[in-house]
Amino acid sequence: MMEADQATVDRAVQQFQKVIGVHSAVSFPAQEGVARELALVKVRAPAARSSELLDVVQLYQGTVLDDSPGTMIIELSGSEAFILSCIRALERFGVVEVARSGTVALGVGSDTQLEISS
Repeated sequence: MMEADQATVDRAVQQFQKVIGVHSAVSFPAQEGVARELALVKVRAPAARSSELLDVVQLYQGTVLDDSPGTMIIELSGSEAFILSCIRALERFGVVEVARSGTVALGVGSDTQLEISS
């Protein structure tokens, strides 16, 4: 997501379309789309604090993907601000690693911007 004048947005879309692996890049006003970010967060998970950690995960509607001895990998999805808020809440347990997708978005409604053929 970006806030910019139309000329800047058009240039950004053209640049994204040149990136290897990008199938399509389009622009639309933020209120006409849904945007999310995905994050995987590995945190220290001492057995004595596992209940407290799971409470934080549940509060942020996260999903535990791995519960290894001593660490836990949590999947989060939401706005950039939401992800950052959750990571800050998890810092008290000791964040070991973070992988974030960056924001992805789709326009709402039945119109499609991308045709996929198999």
